[in-house]
Amino acid sequence: MPRLRPQDVLFAILAVVLVVMAAFDIRVAVLALVGAFACGAIYVFAGMMPSRTEGFWHRIFISGFLSVVLSSLVLILPGTFGLQGPQPDVQKAVVMIAGLIPLLAICFEVVRTPRVIRGILWCLGFR
Repeated sequence: MPRLRPQDVLFAILAVVLVVMAAFDIRVAVLALVGAFACGAIYVFAGMMPSRTEGFWHRIFISGFLSVVLSSLVLILPGTFGLQGPQPDVQKAVVMIAGLIPLLAICFEVVRTPRVIRGILWCLGFR
């Protein structure tokens, strides 16, 4: 059986407390707890990032998957916090941010890989 890390326990506790507070309609506390939940999620995501020693395609896959999860949260949260009706400006911004997150994750992995950077520079004529 896998061992639970401290960040996994923190994430589970925050999730249970958030569900209980939302059930009792404690809005200010729920908003504050969502902030704490987001901080815990960042800590968990940081623990899931692949190390630099892993293969390039494996790192791209893991980082891409985590960025799609984060993009899904970006798409869900505005509706959760009460964004109602068609608001094209906000919708465009949310979709743009959600679309940029996976692109930034892939660019991050490319920049983290010296071999790939050398190949790109070689193709551009910087030898």
